[in-house]
Amino acid sequence: MGTLSTSNPPKKFGMKLFRWAMLWLASFLLCLWLGSCTSSPDLKAVSLYVGAAGTFRDVLQEIDQLYQQQVPNVVVSYQFAGTGIIKEQIVQGEPFDIFVAADPSPMDELEKKGAILPGTRQNFVGNQIALIVPKDSTLPISSFKDLTSDLVKTVSLPVEQVALGIYTKDILVNLGIFTSLQSKVKWAMLDQREVLKAVEAKKVDAGITFLTDAKLSSQVKVVEIAPPNLHRPVKTSLAVLKKSHNMPEAIALINFLKSAEAEAVFQKYGFTVTPNSVAKF
Repeated sequence: MGTLSTSNPPKKFGMKLFRWAMLWLASFLLCLWLGSCTSSPDLKAVSLYVGAAGTFRDVLQEIDQLYQQQVPNVVVSYQFAGTGIIKEQIVQGEPFDIFVAADPSPMDELEKKGAILPGTRQNFVGNQIALIVPKDSTLPISSFKDLTSDLVKTVSLPVEQVALGIYTKDILVNLGIFTSLQSKVKWAMLDQREVLKAVEAKKVDAGITFLTDAKLSSQVKVVEIAPPNLHRPVKTSLAVLKKSHNMPEAIALINFLKSAEAEAVFQKYGFTVTPNSVAKF
């Protein structure tokens, strides 16, 4: 009769399986605990709505790509139009979190109405005003005064609801040619970018725009930059609006727009930056 073996390999196997299971469970629980420690409970998806002057379109879109890399939970949507037009949208209740203006007057009006979050309004970057013509133009246009020549048939100018229009009128009034040009003008009604497009497409003989816009195109050339004494200083500003539902995130975005990293992008596009314009709050 055979002898029953007293060895117990099934028990040893069971103990090993039990230890493996416990080790796996401990590792899983540790991963969960570490995950809860490293993820911030305050990290939530946030949408910011920014109303900005059209001249900032390209530069802000590039800066937004940098910001998304650093703050991926904040999605920024931009509405670009003339400064005065954005101001009217804000007055009518458009839920912007931030206003970026190319002229101080609309910002002044909103501040008087109590629409700006106190302490958040800041001076921003600078710009210049340029007279542009199609790149291959052969017309004798080398200065703003040349726009009165009989050879110049059409000129693209922005309306005053667009910030550029205010500076443009200053130049032409100070040169004494604003009234005489009226019959030649094709007005840009919503955005100063319309001026650039009209000159690029040769729909007009010349146009007046921000230097930063002119630098975006290889199809136009700058024939004169307006001397500073011909127009009021180009003063841009930005602020958080009092009705913002995401004030901490809006303030954080403004601070990023005034950071050294963003400053380098603004300078690449031709904006001027002063020490005061990059101060944070």
